Amino acid sequence: MQNQINNAFASLNAKILERQTAWAMGRKAKVLDYRASDEYKTHRAMKWGSSITCQHEMDLCGGKGWYGIIAHGSENGIKAAVAKNVEAMIARRDAQIVKALAKVGVTELPEFVLIETSDGMEGTFNVAGHVVTIRTILAGGYNVQCLHARTLIKVR
Repeated sequence: MQNQINNAFASLNAKILERQTAWAMGRKAKVLDYRASDEYKTHRAMKWGSSITCQHEMDLCGGKGWYGIIAHGSENGIKAAVAKNVEAMIARRDAQIVKALAKVGVTELPEFVLIETSDGMEGTFNVAGHVVTIRTILAGGYNVQCLHARTLIKVR
């Protein structure tokens, strides 16, 4: 079953990795631009300047978790961290798909293709009398720092 999932999601997985890497490298560029600015130099000269610059860099990096990776990491280190993060996200998504299918007794999948829709990707197929729909949408919002994929599985 995992091979079919890997084949169907290969294109989407590559896009997610590419977008996440571009996002992280864009954040790194913003931090470097800030460090070259007069604002940064002014803050560093102030008594409490280091806490101001640290908070601003955290905001530029997309939060505390990414701050240590992006603000202080090399390009290769950032790309490795993003790849690890994307792999974990993909593993969670795949586990969610397998779990939903196992609930209804589906243990094997035919080969299927995800079709690009207006808001993500979708695949529908029949297995053992069940109609399985896997829909991956692109999500994000005011409290989410970057675009990410959310997978919805429906088994009828």
